[in-house]
Amino acid sequence: MTGNADPTSSEADYFFDVNTSPLFTKDAHNKINILGQKQLNTLEGSSLLDIFLTKGNVVEPHYHQNAAELVYCISGAATVSLLQPFTKELLHFPITPGQVANVPQDGGIMKSQRPMTPTCSPYSMHRIRK
Repeated sequence: MTGNADPTSSEADYFFDVNTSPLFTKDAHNKINILGQKQLNTLEGSSLLDIFLTKGNVVEPHYHQNAAELVYCISGAATVSLLQPFTKELLHFPITPGQVANVPQDGGIMKSQRPMTPTCSPYSMHRIRK
């Protein structure tokens, strides 16, 4: 079942293994797994990207018109960069395990991520505004 699941339904899902849901794979060390409502039907308005990067690779600059993004560092170190549309500043936020960088929802904010250590694993969590 996909879409909004009735939590009282026997078709409501409460568990999913993100390791089984590749979104993008460059090689064994550079990949992105995804968790969204398609994978877990009770996950309304949120998604998660499990990112694995090695130095020299990058999550390309992009923006979300309908979602805020919270980047949480699991291992290694990464730099989250964003273009602040109102001040036109390019901001860089180095993060290490346990630290976050928040990219608020605004159609003009562009962001990217790049590893600062040989390997890093940031999670990107998205909250979609309806």
